[in-house]
Amino acid sequence: MALRHIAFLTTSALVALPLAAAAQQADVAAASGSESEIVVTGYRASLRDAIEIKRKANSIVDVISAEDVGKFPDSNIADSLARLPGVTVDRQFGEGEQLSIAGVEPALNRLTIDGHSVASADWGGNPSDRSSRTFNYSLLAPAIVSQAIVYKTPEARLQEGAIGASVDVVTRKPLDLDANTFRFNGGYEYNDRASRGSLRGSALYSWKNQDETFGVLAAVNYDKEQLSRAGVASYWYRTGAALLDNANSSALVNGKRISDLTDAERTAFSDARYASFLAREFFKQERERIGFNGAVQFRPADNLTLTGTALIIRGNYDNVSNSMYTYGFEGSRMVSAQSSNGIVTSATFAGIPDGTNGATGQLDTNFRRTRVKNDTYSAMLDWQPEGWLITGNAGYTKATGGKDPEYLLDFRTKQGFTAGANGKNTIVDWDSAASDPTKWLSNFTAVGGENLSPSDQAANGGVAFFGRQIGGIPLQSGFTKDDEKFGELNFKRDVSWGPITHLLFGARFADHSNSNTTFSNAVFTNRNFTLGDLDYYVLDKDLYKGLGTTGNGTPYATLDKDGIIAALDEYGTVQIDRGLAKNEYFKVDEKIGAAYVQANFEAGKLRGNVGVRFVHTKDVSNFYVQSNGIYELTRVSNSDDRFLPSINLIYDAGDQVVLRAAAAKVMARPRYSDLAGSISLDDATRSGGGGNPDLKPYAATNYGLSAEWYFAPGSFLAAELFYRDISNYVGNAVEDGVTFTNPVTGQTLDYSISRPVNGGKAKVTGFSLSGNANLIAGFGLQASYTFADAETPFANGLPYLSRSTFQISPYFESGPIQARVSYNRRSKYFYRFGRQQSQDYTAAYRQVDAQISYAISEAIQLTATASNLLDETYYQYSSTPSAPTSIYKNGRVFSTSVSVRF
Repeated sequence: MALRHIAFLTTSALVALPLAAAAQQADVAAASGSESEIVVTGYRASLRDAIEIKRKANSIVDVISAEDVGKFPDSNIADSLARLPGVTVDRQFGEGEQLSIAGVEPALNRLTIDGHSVASADWGGNPSDRSSRTFNYSLLAPAIVSQAIVYKTPEARLQEGAIGASVDVVTRKPLDLDANTFRFNGGYEYNDRASRGSLRGSALYSWKNQDETFGVLAAVNYDKEQLSRAGVASYWYRTGAALLDNANSSALVNGKRISDLTDAERTAFSDARYASFLAREFFKQERERIGFNGAVQFRPADNLTLTGTALIIRGNYDNVSNSMYTYGFEGSRMVSAQSSNGIVTSATFAGIPDGTNGATGQLDTNFRRTRVKNDTYSAMLDWQPEGWLITGNAGYTKATGGKDPEYLLDFRTKQGFTAGANGKNTIVDWDSAASDPTKWLSNFTAVGGENLSPSDQAANGGVAFFGRQIGGIPLQSGFTKDDEKFGELNFKRDVSWGPITHLLFGARFADHSNSNTTFSNAVFTNRNFTLGDLDYYVLDKDLYKGLGTTGNGTPYATLDKDGIIAALDEYGTVQIDRGLAKNEYFKVDEKIGAAYVQANFEAGKLRGNVGVRFVHTKDVSNFYVQSNGIYELTRVSNSDDRFLPSINLIYDAGDQVVLRAAAAKVMARPRYSDLAGSISLDDATRSGGGGNPDLKPYAATNYGLSAEWYFAPGSFLAAELFYRDISNYVGNAVEDGVTFTNPVTGQTLDYSISRPVNGGKAKVTGFSLSGNANLIAGFGLQASYTFADAETPFANGLPYLSRSTFQISPYFESGPIQARVSYNRRSKYFYRFGRQQSQDYTAAYRQVDAQISYAISEAIQLTATASNLLDETYYQYSSTPSAPTSIYKNGRVFSTSVSVRF
């Protein structure tokens, strides 16, 4: 019903666009006397520029453009891209970080900057996709962007590596701007859930000499955001059968003693799902990013331009997170339980008696020092000898990111509790309130002590110790290094070979490396203490407002950064560095060589291009194989060769109508962690699990059709059909009869190995409607609707694919005033397999943003922006909406800024 309603609204809006715009066009033309005299500025100008690029493109593309130097339509590039048809953004932490395009997950899309690769490393906040080939778009400062082009169908000349689409971000260059161009934007941002605000700003200066043969551009940006995110999580779903296991016959189920249940009642309860390890979480982060973008251009001759660019990003993503959760007991401690519609909505468990070791719940407190660095340098050539265009691009890009160090400290409790979940309503109720710090005990106090393991004792200099681990301080945790050296040379020759107007050919080489490193550390104590002995505080009860939490599990007592560090220092009797966590280490060295040839043609109203790209990929995967507790570093080399043909046909059906058709073979390379994940082997059971260095790239045949009607200046209506026939899809499976030589034992055996494998097939079919129109009296409307569906061997569908995506952005621009409202909604999507192959989904998400600005003069403009006005709930669940896995709110964000230009 909702889908039909959205589709109807979108179609109605899009159909109305050309009618209103046609009237507006006539009014403007009559007033000016000629269309060529129309002068368009501001936000409308940015849309008009983007539409013109789309119209002239030689493939199916969508474009966003900055309305002015250093003034992008949004504070986040991903949010701007999300207004394009077929593009959806994930807002797990409140701002757009990764993009899905044409129904394809972020890992299978590609980002370039000025046509070259950019290294990527994350801060560790996206654990499900940390080692993929995605890019965190929040790291790119909008001030440096001239435009971003989404290539939905490839050309042979474009880099391979995307099945959904490739996004190329084009930065500003000094010889394209007026001399002494200066832009400044500064302001203040406030998050209402964090109840904190911070300053942010950017500045750009560009200069060139009078002869326009030399120019320099420099842009800096400072961005600071506050995030205080409270949430609910269920770490594992079990069934009622586990609660009945070893249960006392006098325990109550739905008000009846277990011994009195009928067979049907017992079966129904056994099949019901229970949210084990039900948590109340709190995450606090101050995101601070500093960026520099520079460009130097030299034009020694009219037909030769040399350009050097630098992009430097430094991100501070320090965060404190804590999680208070119940344990997922079996029935031995169960007192009573209630179930309804296949869900155990609550279960009560007895506590652990005093004087007895054990625990019923846990409080984890973590402080993570996280840094993200990106350094990208490139040198570009643009030479135009007679009849030729020769371009080159060479450079180096490197990124690092992760936790270094990570302070981990946890506590236990012995209390009895009641816990359960039913959709967005959850309950955690302890015998005593979770705000009582004396009920949160050190591990040694709650569970007692034990002797160090032989390996820990050896790392402790051979000194024995009787105690209990309370946490750790690993110097690096999930630390990623990603770097690439690249070079390419492209040639374009004017020819007159019948309909062929240009011949393009070129080659590219890249040497890439990606690694993940964790150094393990453990802190032990033999002293009794509770949270009450430390510098604790109790969370604000309003943090959980609107999250459906009941019971005394909120607010709870916890520690902040300084308290965590001080507790580890005070009570950490022994600290043991366990060295490299070999089961988490991997490194992939990848060399890519590519060459292409492409012909552009034009015959009357028909134009387009046809070509083929040859790609050679060589991967050397480095990882550890573990057997009988012994690790052996292993290296496996594999290569892949493939031809990727493509064709784009464009037919100018009239002065206002453009028809396009495209077909291409495309590829995307596997995640690094899938190629080089640590492998564990058991010779006794002939079983194992881990990564797969023999994986081949994803492969697909992409088709696209579009019809575009440019019915007025700065206005269009477009319909697009897309189809992705994907093979070699990578999914996890148990392979029997895998012949493998165990490097630890030296035996060659056949194993059953659980690992990523090729062979999966998927088909994505979809359509989109999009348009923009200048209406009357300064009003305009931008809207799009996309539907995508996937055929897969799995009922869950493809990761990150929303069947329905809708956005509408009415705007107003007249004189000194500009205003815009944006509504964006995406339907639910599958995002991962959880514990015990649970199918985890993210529910439908909607966001409303608004912006208004006033130009005091030509040089000064004031702007106010509001994001996430609905304070939308980010809701994830396991298989059914009544079984939540994550419930969060990120808060509304309000900002004000002033822009200065001259």
